[in-house]
Amino acid sequence: MSDEKNYGIETYTPTRPALQSRATSQLEKATISHVEHTGPINRIDPAALHDDTLMVGERSEKLTSFVLMLSFVAAVSGFCFGYDTGVISAALVSIKDDFGHILADQEKEWISTATSCGALVGALSSGSMADKIGRKWVLAVGDVWFTIGAIIICASYSVPQMIVGRAVLGLGVGTAAAIAPLYIAEVAPTRFRGALVTIQSLAITGGQFVSYCIGIPLTGHNGWRIQFGIGIAPALVQAVAIHYMPESPRYDLLRGNREAALSTIQRSYRGMSEDYIAVKFAALEEVVGISAEFTRQNNLKARLRLLLSEGKYRKPAITALGIGIFQQLCGFNSLMYYAATIFSMAGFDNPTAVGLIVSGTNWFFTFVAMFLLDRVGKRRILLSTYPGMIAGLALAAVAFWQMTGETGHRLVEGAVYPKQWSNMMLGMMVVFIAFYATGSGNITWTVGEVFPLEMRGIGSSVLAGGVWAANILISATFLTLMNAIGPTPTFALYAGICLAGLIFIYFCYPEPSGLSLEEIQIIYNYGFGVAKSREIRREHKLRQEGRQDAPMGASASPSDEQVGKV
Repeated sequence: MSDEKNYGIETYTPTRPALQSRATSQLEKATISHVEHTGPINRIDPAALHDDTLMVGERSEKLTSFVLMLSFVAAVSGFCFGYDTGVISAALVSIKDDFGHILADQEKEWISTATSCGALVGALSSGSMADKIGRKWVLAVGDVWFTIGAIIICASYSVPQMIVGRAVLGLGVGTAAAIAPLYIAEVAPTRFRGALVTIQSLAITGGQFVSYCIGIPLTGHNGWRIQFGIGIAPALVQAVAIHYMPESPRYDLLRGNREAALSTIQRSYRGMSEDYIAVKFAALEEVVGISAEFTRQNNLKARLRLLLSEGKYRKPAITALGIGIFQQLCGFNSLMYYAATIFSMAGFDNPTAVGLIVSGTNWFFTFVAMFLLDRVGKRRILLSTYPGMIAGLALAAVAFWQMTGETGHRLVEGAVYPKQWSNMMLGMMVVFIAFYATGSGNITWTVGEVFPLEMRGIGSSVLAGGVWAANILISATFLTLMNAIGPTPTFALYAGICLAGLIFIYFCYPEPSGLSLEEIQIIYNYGFGVAKSREIRREHKLRQEGRQDAPMGASASPSDEQVGKV
């Protein structure tokens, strides 16, 4: 390689075997490349990650139809997740007295929170399951939960039955939240990873939007049963499609299935040179080998202990949990679960249709985020959108204060409120959601990428568990807070939480865009990696510019002399 920085790592270079003049296959070529680039035996900074061919090639990767297909099939889990969390907003309004009485606010909170409780269990259990049976089969398990939960709800004739069904649905939601983005990230080319994981977010917000659309005409007697029943269809479609999907190449390598892993990489990187695919495979195999050895030496309990005690694991966990928890505590899900209830109390004639504005804004700006994430950078987007979220929530609090002056600063069912203030409240919620969907709403589902491979399954599980624990707190307290302290202090509280989140992001969230999953492992050896991420990204840019300025015919591969200098 070159004689550039090797990130301060002392390395040992053994004698390098001579390369054959021609590899007879890409698997053989990758094997030779693996030997070629494992000179410095170092767990902290695998040498293959600094190969010029790899670092420059990642900038010219192409998006293949194969990768898109895998991402869309995996994202069906996200659609089920979004549909089954969004459908409750219209259902809570349309249930009316179908259980023999009008639902009390506490019963509404129990029904909403049951899904979050199930999702917490599903998220915590799915990570270790993904390391045992594979990513795609855990998605199939989630489809089973989605189907069983919907059947229980459709057959419910009491609040406890409804709560049980929602909890079972939650098992599927938690599984989808933890594993779908993990699978997509592991099959995605580095250059497109952020955008492809955003497909999961598009599916989630799309599912929420569809649930609101379906909820508008199904507001009559027992219409909510049809709403939940419709959610079975996408789960069954994905359960069939999963049988034709390959496993993540990282999981295949962990299980020693090199041929299957290479086959998936070849199809994922179709159009790239054989040299690049061989080096990419070698880099992945090197990191996976280190991870496999680590897993053999540490059982689940030991890995959980390391997650808490070892800085290189603890710091990514703090980053991921912080991003996820602040996303939940900002108050968005209180709008998603209770939008129709809020707008009904605020005097809007068709609260479910008004809620569609909220859901539609969320979906539209998720599309915007898809095109911005890897171009602008995830950290920069979060630092830019959090102030907009704070402003939207603060101004919504002001609108609520002016709107509810004659009702003791409480929302009262049946009261008539000034249109200018209720419209301002709705407008500021739209502003908040626009900034939320562009940043936090999408980036949270990509943040599992900060975990090292050996911790990625359990790390993604812990992340999703933290997210759903915070979600439980929000969904179980929102209506209680609105009744106890009023809407103005409630939304002001959410604005304050967003301010704390902005400070956390500035100090603890490094920029992962443009870095491979393996490079992200390196940066947490340097604090929270904010400065180191910037340094590696700058080095990528300089190498790309140097490669573009190189004379025609110059070798794209490092010389033997250069490799020996590492």
